[in-house]
Amino acid sequence: MNRRTYLGLIAGSATIGAAGCLGDTEIDSDEHPVGAWANGTIEFALPPFQDAEELEQQYAGTFEWLADGFEEVDSVEGTPTTSYSAVVESVVQGHTELANLSPIIYVLARDEGIHPLAINWSHGSDAYHSYIATRAETDVETLADLEGATIAMVDPLSSSGGMFPRYMLAEAGLDAGDIDTEPADFDIEWSFGHDAALQALENGHVDAAAYGDFQHPDDDAIVKLAESDPIPFDPIVAKPETPESVREQLSDRLLETPDDALEDHRVDRYGPVEAGTYDPVRNVAEEMGIEIADLEEDSDGEDDDNESA
Repeated sequence: MNRRTYLGLIAGSATIGAAGCLGDTEIDSDEHPVGAWANGTIEFALPPFQDAEELEQQYAGTFEWLADGFEEVDSVEGTPTTSYSAVVESVVQGHTELANLSPIIYVLARDEGIHPLAINWSHGSDAYHSYIATRAETDVETLADLEGATIAMVDPLSSSGGMFPRYMLAEAGLDAGDIDTEPADFDIEWSFGHDAALQALENGHVDAAAYGDFQHPDDDAIVKLAESDPIPFDPIVAKPETPESVREQLSDRLLETPDDALEDHRVDRYGPVEAGTYDPVRNVAEEMGIEIADLEEDSDGEDDDNESA
């Protein structure tokens, strides 16, 4: 995968970050700042880390809670996306008001004007892990044994399904490539879903799979080979040009989300985003060849063929 293909989307979109601004509206922004900002409907971009229908069901309680919290907000609507670059493009360009971003995508796009509102918590923690697993029937016992293997991964810019697994394999002594180059010591089959990566492993199509721990199956036939260091969970962000008063109200509302709104969600609650939370993710991104400070340079003249895919 070429680094410019993915980063061009993110950086190039910053030039049109106000695309989602209201223009003319009849909603009074002084009386109803959130409703005016959203023009009555908050669109929320969802990443493709699992089935889109399942994601919308999980977020339904959160969407209803947000909509009920603000006068002149008629609804909050989920917008499924087909790639990790597409979800960040949607919020950076202002096509959606909010988005749930993978940690890697967030650190890449942080300088493009998006605003973190809350971090997801699950199983009582604001961090999770990436795993690499194989089938119990194989002779693979360590990551080093995966030399020459085919590994199912989620997306080149997925934190737990792409960047962290490749970093773990590199730490194990394998040539894992980087954002510009393919691995020399194994092949990657991109599945574009944590569940799809595991399914490829379960069906015997690949030798191993990388995925986030919220997807690990209860199946003795699948055995974990390695676990990453903690990865901070994904944040919910607002589009550029979101007024501070709107950000504060949205963040407060998310932090107050009741348990019953999260009954069907993998998320336990929403917490504040503290300074430095995503520094470990930034470090891995840089180790994998993503020069975060050079986003604008990487986008020059490279955007024409980079539609969301």
